[in-house]
Amino acid sequence: MRSSYKILGLFLTLVVLAVWWGITNQKFSNSQIFNPGGEQVVKRELPYEKYGFEKLVERGGMASKIEVVGSKFYYQSEGRKISGEINFPMTPLSNKLPVVVMARGYVDKEIYKTGIGTHNAAVVYAKNGYITLAPDFSGYGESDPEDPNALGARLVKPVEVLDLIASLESLPQADLSNVYLWGHSNGGQIMLSVTEMLGRSQSGEKTSPLQVRGVTLWAPVSKPFPYNILYYTDDATDSGKWLRGQIAEFERDYDVFNYSVDRYLDWIAMPVQLHQGSADEAVPKMWSDNLAKALREKDKEINYYVYPGADHNMRPIWNEVVARDLKFFAEN
Repeated sequence: MRSSYKILGLFLTLVVLAVWWGITNQKFSNSQIFNPGGEQVVKRELPYEKYGFEKLVERGGMASKIEVVGSKFYYQSEGRKISGEINFPMTPLSNKLPVVVMARGYVDKEIYKTGIGTHNAAVVYAKNGYITLAPDFSGYGESDPEDPNALGARLVKPVEVLDLIASLESLPQADLSNVYLWGHSNGGQIMLSVTEMLGRSQSGEKTSPLQVRGVTLWAPVSKPFPYNILYYTDDATDSGKWLRGQIAEFERDYDVFNYSVDRYLDWIAMPVQLHQGSADEAVPKMWSDNLAKALREKDKEINYYVYPGADHNMRPIWNEVVARDLKFFAEN
């Protein structure tokens, strides 16, 4: 009888362990789940796997209609309305106009207004014949609220740019064969990510009328994910404790290399222009030095300019940087 109880106890223990393993595996991995007969029953994708670079190349940009109201525009991305600032040349040409899609750096929501971080450069580009579009991103301006997950809110930003680029087809004034990217600081990382994805997805594709010709990056945050976030956590009111916890939880579920710009530099297929001030206190000059070095080692086309004494916003040589961008756009 004792032997029967031992066998029964062992059996129940194995059942409990099997159930525990199944629940744990379903929650923390993307592995296949099998029933006792060996048949596959579930394959669960975690919510932010779709924002990995490989997945986004497969997804591509999803177009919606761009609606222009005065100096603002609106479009859809991931089921959210995204607002932004649009600028047209004062005297439109008879032909269609080239486009610059812009991504700003970090701005506190309490002081954010549409156009902060992009407006000044956008005005100059528009005066020189370019349409400019700078999305607010979800959670800012008149956009719908952002993802409640801190990492999800960050990872979706390249998607919002990809969808904006795809939506340019609905803008009748846009010359789809001449589109350029501009990014500053965190926006530089977003545009570097988009540049990589576009290079991968457009390789071998010759039929699309939409052509992104080049990207200009102002002091981009170019370090690997999630170090690019951890570097700035000391500035938070809690010294980054909450955000570090969010990152630790994310790393338990996901492979962070799938979201990191340094892993996909090989994909870049367009000219890159990189600007960096030597007195930048937000993005260390060494980051841009290393990025330029890595791109050159991979035989990528890059112009790298270092400005002695210039800060994170390219002061006091801002006009020179903008002029170089205009020349870069024209040459490409």
